[in-house]
Amino acid sequence: MSPALHVRNLGGLLAAEPAWGWRADRELLCAHGRVLAIGAGVDLALRSLERDGEPVIVLDAAGLLAVPGLIDGHVHPVAGSVSVVPPGHGWTDTYLNAGVTAMVSAGELTFPGFSAAELTPDAAARLAANSAWAFGNIAAPPRVYAGTLLAVPGLDREHFRQVAEVGGKCVKYIYYPFAGRQWAGEVAAYTTWADEFGLVTKMHAGGTSYQGHSLEADAELVSAVAPRVLAHANGGPIPMDDEALAAIVARTGCHLELILGGSLRVLRELVGLLRERGELHRITVGTDTPGGNGTMPRGPLQVVAAIAGLGQVDAATALRCGTENVARAHGIPGGALAEGQPADLLLVGPVRGSSHTTVASALEAGEIVGVGAVVSGGAVVALPGRYTPPPAALPTLETA
Repeated sequence: MSPALHVRNLGGLLAAEPAWGWRADRELLCAHGRVLAIGAGVDLALRSLERDGEPVIVLDAAGLLAVPGLIDGHVHPVAGSVSVVPPGHGWTDTYLNAGVTAMVSAGELTFPGFSAAELTPDAAARLAANSAWAFGNIAAPPRVYAGTLLAVPGLDREHFRQVAEVGGKCVKYIYYPFAGRQWAGEVAAYTTWADEFGLVTKMHAGGTSYQGHSLEADAELVSAVAPRVLAHANGGPIPMDDEALAAIVARTGCHLELILGGSLRVLRELVGLLRERGELHRITVGTDTPGGNGTMPRGPLQVVAAIAGLGQVDAATALRCGTENVARAHGIPGGALAEGQPADLLLVGPVRGSSHTTVASALEAGEIVGVGAVVSGGAVVALPGRYTPPPAALPTLETA
């Protein structure tokens, strides 16, 4: 039996209920992989665990704030923690140590031997299904929601079923040619099948990727396809022009993913436009890594800081863009601190030596914060996070 985790001596937390925002609660309790109680409900829940003979570990937060674990909505996994472009091993653990507790595949397209030119419908479905199955069997954090079906002409309903059946989450338009007169009907069928099997449609935005094989999408094409998520809307790495992006914002309701490896100017403009429209809930965060951008363990945290600092968004909402918004856009659990939610959370504070004394003021100045602890599934998996500079105070584990 895994012990419960009692996090106490908090400086507050970013809660999802009763409304998204900061709360002054000083403690929370995690058990069986989920948040069991927050604030006033912790004492009663602890007594119940004691009656049942369940062990409890205590984590003294040293005044740090609890926030949901970050979710990277755009990764390109291959096999476990191995990356091919750039070559290396252990990248998922580095992201975990920068506060990323979950990530969503945007396609396993750096797999050795992968060829966009030779990607048949059966090959696309096999690659996605095998990836979803394999990553689904990995218990070590962070959670990787792998198995993205790369859209090509000729897919049928069975291909979508095969991928969804083993845990795939997305279907992505990146190589689909959009040629001839038949594509509109086929894409409509793909949307129907994706909805039927719970797959989220994503689309590559802007100029071609480093591989040089991806489609070049404009506003008309994006509006016609109507994906749920527009990948790296600020460029992956080359964005659409401002007029096209403004048209997409106005014509569609898609989520707009922002990454560090795109244009920060466009990031600022997109955030400002969505802020003015009252639609910040449409922003999600990713890294588009490993790949041409290399690896970016702090990428999601840096994008959150850019959304707050460059986009003039309050810190709580900026953090929501990198947590709950990503989970909601992709139909995965997590991204929120609330009773019953997955116990994936961070203890954070201003970095040691920062001129700012609060998490909110640091993020709103465009600074990242230090990760003092990472909790995944109710277990402390990093103390502190090794891929951010440390906060002024560090949490400690105790025995109950």
